[in-house]
Amino acid sequence: MTRLAYHRSGMPGTALIVAGGAPPDPLVISALPTFDFGVAADGGADTAVVLGLRLDAVVGDMDSISDPTLSDLRAGGVDVRDYPTRKDQTDLELAFARVVEERPERIVVVGIGGGRLDHALANLAVLAADGYGEAEVEGLVGSARISVVRGARTLQGSPGETVSLLPVLGPVEGVTTDGLEYRLRSESLRPGSARGVSNRFVTGSATVTVEQGVLLAIQPFALLGGEEP
Repeated sequence: MTRLAYHRSGMPGTALIVAGGAPPDPLVISALPTFDFGVAADGGADTAVVLGLRLDAVVGDMDSISDPTLSDLRAGGVDVRDYPTRKDQTDLELAFARVVEERPERIVVVGIGGGRLDHALANLAVLAADGYGEAEVEGLVGSARISVVRGARTLQGSPGETVSLLPVLGPVEGVTTDGLEYRLRSESLRPGSARGVSNRFVTGSATVTVEQGVLLAIQPFALLGGEEP
């Protein structure tokens, strides 16, 4: 059983959300950071338990979590918040809402891949939603790292590594990059355009700045050290 470093230090620096999608790829498990606060979205709790990840909270309508896991977490004093099945928010949205209460600096999400395509697309939109304060948000799926860019963000990679900048939730204006092969200078990226696809790192880091809107910076081979299989 994999057990990852965990510590409590007041306001968390990093929060981990384990969503209820397909269990994380072994690459994701090996890349998980030390975290201060752990939340599972419904059936993601079973995945967390199998991986030996400590949870502080579980949220959702509890339609996919196993009864033994739910009972054990309640008995262990985990904050379990049960919601009606007929609700306006997905379990992942509820998990984000719970994490935001802790005001973390960074939110890492796993378990958002696999399963239904509509769920996967909706999960990406949730990553990019407003309301997460100043936290940097990223998702780990398969061999990919997905970083949410609003304002400015520095991305870590390897020289020659692929990264795609995809507008989400609408057009993105004033996109400027430093450290990427194909430089953007106060440009517009719009949904449906491939303008930001398949850029490459020049060095080990790159900065992406946007004046308005939200980008998803997707490094499809980040967990492979940037090397395409």
